[in-house]
Amino acid sequence: MRGRALALAALLAAAPAAAEQLGPGVAEVRACVEKNLPAKSAEQSLVLETRDAAGSEQRIEATLAWKPDAAGRSRVLVRVEAPADLRGSAFLALERESGDPDLFTYLPELQKVRRISGRTVSGSLFGTDLSYEDLTHVQGVAGSARIEQLPDEVLEGRPAHVLRALPAPGAASGYAEVRSWVDAETCVVRRIEFRDRPDSVAKELVAPWDRVTDEGGRWLPRVLIVRDLADGGETRLTVEKARYDVDLNERLFSQGGLAARGR
Repeated sequence: MRGRALALAALLAAAPAAAEQLGPGVAEVRACVEKNLPAKSAEQSLVLETRDAAGSEQRIEATLAWKPDAAGRSRVLVRVEAPADLRGSAFLALERESGDPDLFTYLPELQKVRRISGRTVSGSLFGTDLSYEDLTHVQGVAGSARIEQLPDEVLEGRPAHVLRALPAPGAASGYAEVRSWVDAETCVVRRIEFRDRPDSVAKELVAPWDRVTDEGGRWLPRVLIVRDLADGGETRLTVEKARYDVDLNERLFSQGGLAARGR
């Protein structure tokens, strides 16, 4: 399988677009991150707890699946299991050889698969503080014109490599750049900053160090906290269960599969 993108947090499994350019030092960090990646596939049971600035709360239970296609391009599926009014809702991201990924969503009440493009990539994922675009960065499916390494920093007393991803010209992106902090020892992505301008952080994702666990030599962040710094919202994503290199039906990663499971 070809090389993988570096803005990974929950699943830590994806591949960069072929047009991506790598700055000096990025290949070494990439090799570090790949130590935590599954060989063939992965499936996770997630809980997303969202609270807005007014104190309103929402809890979502979902399943996330990842599996590359025959060419090694990443495919990511998120499907809601609860609450009842959202059950069956799904989001599918398919990496392309170059450019922006193909994104699709399915809502049971509409009984229709809808392509996500243009400004809609900034829309909320099931009412959480994650947008569709955010998830593609977290899972490494987003296309980038260039990924470069910045000087190392210390994060919570631990050395970390810092990477900056710039969107490709003309890409449908709400961000000027995305920065990631990779723990130098465990190779876990500990922090991601989504910047609407080079000097302005619109949203941040943090993996608390005390919730990073050793899964038999593979390090996994069990909790991710997403904060929208503009509206004060916060979403806490917890990985309840994780399985690696399991058999996943190819139909899961198709538009037809989205609609079939929703019925």
